Amino acid sequence: MTRSSPNAVHGAFTVDRRYEVPVQNVYAAWTDPDLRAQWFVGPENWTLTERSFDFRPGGRERLAGRFATGLETVYAATFHVIEPDRRVVYAYVMQLAGVPHSVSLVTLELRGERATTRFRYTEQIVFLDGTDETKGTVSRKHGTAAHFDRLGDLLVPPPPA
Repeated sequence: MTRSSPNAVHGAFTVDRRYEVPVQNVYAAWTDPDLRAQWFVGPENWTLTERSFDFRPGGRERLAGRFATGLETVYAATFHVIEPDRRVVYAYVMQLAGVPHSVSLVTLELRGERATTRFRYTEQIVFLDGTDETKGTVSRKHGTAAHFDRLGDLLVPPPPA
């Protein structure tokens, strides 16, 4: 593993959401490959080049793409704990230009409350390339929250015809 900085920098954040749908709907949108592909996407000016999703303990997810600038990114996750409709724990590596940028441990917790779902995502990060902890963590949280905004948009039922 090659790093551009000898200093690892740590950060952590939590994103909470409340979705007005049953927990089973949120879990399905998280675990169904077709639904997941609708909200778990790269940012603007980024083109998907590879997607794979094997959702099971020990299974892996991979999302690779390229920015308009030519910078290639790879998100590679391994799922460790899966408790349907309740909890998912996984780790992922983010690579930029073939070099590990960060490694994260994630816990997703779901709690159904009647016809709504409380959603809590907690990520602990180590930046391997000297990324500033505050800027890096704020940027990662912002991007992650954007995913969950798209997830919320997907979960909203269409208006009646």
